Amino acid sequence: TLVRLKVWGATRMWEADCFDAGGALEEQGAWFCEDGVSDETAASLREEILNAHRTGTLQQSGNHLAVRTADGRRGGVTRDKPNVFEADVIVGGAVERPDVLESCPVLGRLLSSEGGLRERLNAARPELKLDKLEFAKIQVNTGSGGAFPLHFDVSASKDARRVLTAILYLNPDWEKGWGGEVEVLPFPFPNVVVPPVDRRLVVFSSNTVMHRVRPFKGASSRVCINLWFDGDVTSSFPAPLPAEDFDARVARVVRVLRSQPNELRAFCKVWYSDLIAESFRDAFVASPELEASVDLHYEEAGEVEKRIAPSTLELLRTFLPLEPRVENAKDLGGLFDDL
Repeated sequence: TLVRLKVWGATRMWEADCFDAGGALEEQGAWFCEDGVSDETAASLREEILNAHRTGTLQQSGNHLAVRTADGRRGGVTRDKPNVFEADVIVGGAVERPDVLESCPVLGRLLSSEGGLRERLNAARPELKLDKLEFAKIQVNTGSGGAFPLHFDVSASKDARRVLTAILYLNPDWEKGWGGEVEVLPFPFPNVVVPPVDRRLVVFSSNTVMHRVRPFKGASSRVCINLWFDGDVTSSFPAPLPAEDFDARVARVVRVLRSQPNELRAFCKVWYSDLIAESFRDAFVASPELEASVDLHYEEAGEVEKRIAPSTLELLRTFLPLEPRVENAKDLGGLFDDL
């Protein structure tokens, strides 16, 4: 278990200042900051993970593409994501890959000190009640267009309590134009594109914030650590929008969707329909199966749209995206639930 990983000094690994995260998490369900860890820790983590990739410890990433089977039912095929390699280190709160931790001692220290990060995030938004690191993954994207399609981080487990995703980027050489940004869609607010620069920490709702990784074509590998935390799944996250700050009719629609994450995810298939299809074509090699999956996506989005009152869509198209009242970044210069 994670307890066995604990070593002296581990609690000092995380340096992220989450003091002002609460407002953005409450309003938009997403927040990001610089300086998640120290320069020295980031450099050590990057070298460990790249060495694990060089020695064949990481496996090529894949995804389940939903397609319509010959008998008309919903089925699926598995396809690799080109140039993306990863290892699931923690699964269900327990160590899944002890070999990775044996070869990556700094990573082991970081994961064993996850309680320090949870404590800071809980202080910023107590309603989350984060109580466990449920899943941890290391990942290397070697370029040549490696990408992830739009998806939610919903757990497949029936009794899942996953509520929060955190991504730590370890890319000191990243340059503008290389791609590999995480694009976060905090409905009903504007899409946010976050470059994967070194030591940047990105945090968002696992169940209600759609996101993707744009195609990466950098000269130096893109490295990150992905964490998923358990917490209180009964609390609306993000919170209902205050009617006094936004159009009351829009706030009412958003309140209903946020209180029912399954409906919000279904609605996003309609709202971001074309962007979802584009992201699938970015992430996978062209094939008949890919086109069948895109066709099924449009078919299912059409079925969902039939359940939405035309007046509701007209209202949202008139007012959205909303202008955020809270900054969702600290110290930034400028700014699948399987489908």
